[in-house]
Amino acid sequence: MKKIMTGFTMFLITMVILLPSAKAQKAPFTGTVVYDVTIAGDVPEQAKSMMPTEMTMKVSPDKLVTVMHSSMMDIKNIFDAPAQVSNMLMDMMGQKLNIKNSAADLADQKKKAGIVITVKPTTETKTIAGFNCKKAIMTITSNQSAEQTVDCYFTEDFDVSKFNFGNTLPEVNGLALEFTMATGPFSLKMTARSVKKENIA
Repeated sequence: MKKIMTGFTMFLITMVILLPSAKAQKAPFTGTVVYDVTIAGDVPEQAKSMMPTEMTMKVSPDKLVTVMHSSMMDIKNIFDAPAQVSNMLMDMMGQKLNIKNSAADLADQKKKAGIVITVKPTTETKTIAGFNCKKAIMTITSNQSAEQTVDCYFTEDFDVSKFNFGNTLPEVNGLALEFTMATGPFSLKMTARSVKKENIA
């Protein structure tokens, strides 16, 4: 069980870091997006019950913040666009971590990991949280992990490209509203339940 939970922890961290990738043609987005988090595959029910079921993303003119909570862990990511710094705060069963990286640090880590990404645009579309979304399929390989496949549905209505420095994935042309990553015997999916445009300080 410990091995499974450690694997899920790293899986969740990866998902949180990758989700906000975007480069849109429309106006910059400020507001709140609430995502449902679901896990599928060969996963013990006890492990599933300890996983988060929701993620909240808040975007202000200068910062993007994602928060996930579960009985096992809390993960908070703060992306500061003017400072070009990301800060991950994680509390896993009482063990607290604070991981801070500059844009240069993140680029160096990506280079050392030998990450290679292939992006395949598709003609598939669907409506998510009231917005028309296009699908892209991404394949990620590195020298540190098995190949991963990412299905991403994104809307071109919003722009959060100023926060791209914090992402491992290449830019897609919009805000991701659904995101599925499969690795090994399980997959994790995030789907936007609501998108609220609002001013956030």
